[in-house]
Amino acid sequence: MSEYISSRYTDKLDNRIIDITYDDIRALFFENERDKKECEAVTKDTYAGNNYYSGIPGNEHLDLYKEFLYRDPKTSGFIMKYPHGIVIRQAERNNYYRGENQIYSKSVPSLTRRLNQYNSEGDKELYKLLADMRIAEFGMFLFEFDLVKNWATRYGDVLFEALAQHYGLETYWLDITNDFNVALFFATCYYDGIEKRWKPLTKEMIEKSESTKYGMIFHIPQWQISTKSMFNVAGKYSSNDEEKILINDVLPIGFQPFMRCHMQHGYGIRMVDEFPLQEDSTFEKLRFRHSEKLSKEIYERMDQGRLIYPHEGLLDLMDIIEGIKQSSVFTEESFDYAFNNNNYFTDKAKCRILLCESSILGDKRINIGKSHPYHLSRQRRRRLDRMYEDFSIEKEYGIKLMTRKSAYRS
Repeated sequence: MSEYISSRYTDKLDNRIIDITYDDIRALFFENERDKKECEAVTKDTYAGNNYYSGIPGNEHLDLYKEFLYRDPKTSGFIMKYPHGIVIRQAERNNYYRGENQIYSKSVPSLTRRLNQYNSEGDKELYKLLADMRIAEFGMFLFEFDLVKNWATRYGDVLFEALAQHYGLETYWLDITNDFNVALFFATCYYDGIEKRWKPLTKEMIEKSESTKYGMIFHIPQWQISTKSMFNVAGKYSSNDEEKILINDVLPIGFQPFMRCHMQHGYGIRMVDEFPLQEDSTFEKLRFRHSEKLSKEIYERMDQGRLIYPHEGLLDLMDIIEGIKQSSVFTEESFDYAFNNNNYFTDKAKCRILLCESSILGDKRINIGKSHPYHLSRQRRRRLDRMYEDFSIEKEYGIKLMTRKSAYRS
């Protein structure tokens, strides 16, 4: 593995699967720890008021590049504008990962997997509307709370679509992290839907089939993402194949209301056009053999999942979120949001009729009117508001908010 790390980008990238050992996993863990400490040191240095401006004549451009290309990305708290919104960035580490606890044929967003179950283009487009209405209702639910309202006015955009993905709604977002520990947790543990908690993989689960014997870590270095981003922004492609290679851009989610995205060091790919990671040669495919011992070790290292899913306000309202995920009742506002997002239907009245008369939910019919698909009592809202009434992002996360006149990757 050490030889591979030093030479992995000297040859043409391809989609071969690379088998790694537990020693390799340990080496990746220590590399992740060094990366984390580097970001912490740079952030601390920045907050102390230090910079890379040397004052040496002729070094001005080099000093500026160090500030913009090294210090800024590795400092937590920078507010940057992106195509998907204004983000308060977490410190950018040197690598991005996605962990999966078995070998899948396609790593694509949850909404894409759902749409692939429908045969007709019309049904797929109707289900997209349904998914967007659920996302819109989730967003309106979030804005019931003072924390979210204040966040939008004080800090920046509330990325409610990316948040919806983190709370289990079907979206076009595919979760990515820049923390190897987080990726390894998802690659070695599973969610028990009955007990509503994460658990380490068991021997029976591991030996169930050939695909369950292995975990997969998708990896891409930060510099590779920067290169892809520049091409994506430029929009200059010589062929469809080249465009496809460049399309899976990793976008930051950063600090958001509530802690789930922050604790998972959340990034994401908004994969509207299906392009599985298995087919994207810019992502390495690192496969490892499962063992109960490794799964239990990672499970305990991440405090049985609490370091990824800490107790935060929305956990007490998961019954409401579950209701939104399954909802068939929507407001006019959520339908407007979904219709304005779509590129298929042009007649709004006809679209509404088709949606309400469709069978995309089986025998259940979709109803659009004045009612939200959730009921939030005054007591539950006030309880969460009280939990966050003294919230300060600077105090809670130990960061300072900063900006640059020119936005990074805008």
